[in-house]
Amino acid sequence: RGDRVLSAVKGQGLPRIITLLARTEHDPDPEGADDLMTTQSAKSIRRSNVKRKADLKKYVSRFATTEFGVNNEKVVEVDLTVQDDGEIAMDEDNEAAAAATTTNAAEHVRKTLAASFVRTLCTISASASKWVSQLPRSHILSDNHTYDASAEELHITGYIRGLAPFDVNSLMHVPNLGTFHCKSLKRARHPYYRKKGNGMDAGFDEKVIHSDPETRESLQMFATPDALDGEQNLIGFDGDDDDDGNFNDDDNKKEGDDDFARPAGWSDYQSAWLGAVDENSLNGDEFDHGELAKQLNQKSSSATASVAPIDDAMELEDANQVSEEERKALLEQRRKEEQEHQEFPDEVQVMEDENAKDRFARYRSLKNFRKSHWDPKENLPDSYAAIYHFANFRATQRSVMLEMKDLMKASDDCGRAFWDGELKQSKSKGGDGADVAMISEEDEDDDDILEGCVPTGSYVTITLEKVSQEAYNGISADSLLSLVSLLPHENKVSVVHMGLSKTSTSDSETPIKSKDTLIFRCGWRTWSGRPVFSQHNLNSDKHKMERFMPPPGGFFAASVFGPVTYTPSPVLVFRQKKTDDADGGSADLEMVAIGSMLGSDADRIVIKRIVLTGYPVRVHKRFATVKYMFYKPEDVKWFKPAGLVTKHGLQGNIEDCIGDHGTMKCLFNAPIKQHDTVCLPLYKRIFPKFVPVNAPSGGDGDDTRTMRSIRNRDVLIVK
Repeated sequence: RGDRVLSAVKGQGLPRIITLLARTEHDPDPEGADDLMTTQSAKSIRRSNVKRKADLKKYVSRFATTEFGVNNEKVVEVDLTVQDDGEIAMDEDNEAAAAATTTNAAEHVRKTLAASFVRTLCTISASASKWVSQLPRSHILSDNHTYDASAEELHITGYIRGLAPFDVNSLMHVPNLGTFHCKSLKRARHPYYRKKGNGMDAGFDEKVIHSDPETRESLQMFATPDALDGEQNLIGFDGDDDDDGNFNDDDNKKEGDDDFARPAGWSDYQSAWLGAVDENSLNGDEFDHGELAKQLNQKSSSATASVAPIDDAMELEDANQVSEEERKALLEQRRKEEQEHQEFPDEVQVMEDENAKDRFARYRSLKNFRKSHWDPKENLPDSYAAIYHFANFRATQRSVMLEMKDLMKASDDCGRAFWDGELKQSKSKGGDGADVAMISEEDEDDDDILEGCVPTGSYVTITLEKVSQEAYNGISADSLLSLVSLLPHENKVSVVHMGLSKTSTSDSETPIKSKDTLIFRCGWRTWSGRPVFSQHNLNSDKHKMERFMPPPGGFFAASVFGPVTYTPSPVLVFRQKKTDDADGGSADLEMVAIGSMLGSDADRIVIKRIVLTGYPVRVHKRFATVKYMFYKPEDVKWFKPAGLVTKHGLQGNIEDCIGDHGTMKCLFNAPIKQHDTVCLPLYKRIFPKFVPVNAPSGGDGDDTRTMRSIRNRDVLIVK
């Protein structure tokens, strides 16, 4: 348990660390060495005790350097021993005097160590974690907080910390509670406030700043695009650059925007033929409104019904839907799938009674995985219409950071002597008396920037509005709360990507599959998601999906729906582990991976790869007769344009179909061996999914649901 807690704390980020070496037992008495069977003198025993303490302190210092970094090697010794009066026998006066002398010496050592510990705390400089100190987010650690149930308002009092001034118009996030608007900010009297010598109050002014409802950012996390008003979920896209050809109407089209429903696996060119009908030759009753596409989709769904356990296996967390025996069977099946995936990566077998062209209708063949083009806006799911898309996330973050840098510069220019954009009258001693700071015309821009802002170091009381009683009941009334102001766009939902590594302390017996429900702790916020694991390729715009989380020591990327978070930011990943007890089982959190945030990009392409394998039964130079890849001639004709590869590095293609049992004639670029294996790689883009919250009973098969039903089902609870 200690290793898991230490790993979680290090993954979240550590401030300045001091390691305590606690003494809980008394040292052996050198004067009582005669009672022990030893030939050492009292001086030798004391010397060995001192050497043992020094060696132990060096070892702990090396351990602290290894675990916490080179700047956290400070080790302080403290004495936590308890003096027991019954241990000292007072039979004779000399023994009582010796015991008293020993007690006084131990008390002196205890006081010396305590004074050294306090002196060390006063001399070192405290520093926050890098992800807290490098980003201009203002935050507050509460001294006290109160809740008004009638008005649903939460009042948090504390010092403003951080690099940038505190803006009342920005969104406020309280961990484990949620994100809220700031109603007002009031200057509070700090606990160390002193009155003047005459006992009169020094004219303390409780100034209040109210937020502007028209200026502050909306709490709406999802986009509501309007086709008549243009796309509303695009950030960083310039509307004047539409004629450049980079972002045309075809690229921004979503699935379902056409006049006709698109059959499963059909490309843009194929689906365009559905609309190529002369309207003058058909009346309203004869016009096809997508019935053909629905029939094709139903046929494809029925054909792939037997494949559902492979692609969309039931989650292990569905304990309410399956019994304990079924859950153990699912766990054993997942372990078997992981073992088969390690032995035969991405290999899929086609059954004799199924059509490969229907089962793999959504897959395509790529000539070169790294260089082949894949349109990131092609065939997007309906859930992508409700999230925000960035033209360039790094450029957006750079723009936000420049704005915050200007805000910090304006705060430093006025010496942080401002309140809601108004400069205070500060007096400085000089030879001519007092100099009053006046607002000049050059400072008007700074006043506009600092409007609604409060400098760091101020002791204030912040009022959050619309805090429900149910949400507040989830925390203790005596708990220590923290509040952080969110930067622009950080409350919007997009596809966030994280660089992770599996922890060595996690349970390796239970495999973690892509799209399993996991809990993400990213910086200040926590939410649940169903991520897609993938490789992080630096020299390609496509990334291969990982079916299972890689073992400890390997680095991978996870793509999940979540709130936009600027880098740097640490990431902790947990999963709910079901434990058996007398109450019928309970869910405990287990940390499975740690890492950092990579960015937010809905256009990052994650590709699922499958490999169909066949075996040459007859070989003649570069020609081979291949069997057991397909079992129907229609499948051979369907995949004839796709290229073939072998495990020995040859490349080839399908020449013709032989017979009625799926046997095919293939031609390769070099003579093929009899023991070689012929492979057909196919690719499909994979998207993350939302964790269903109060999902409608209609299921996931309805492709004609409206945007309102999408927003009701795709809910992201961030705490």
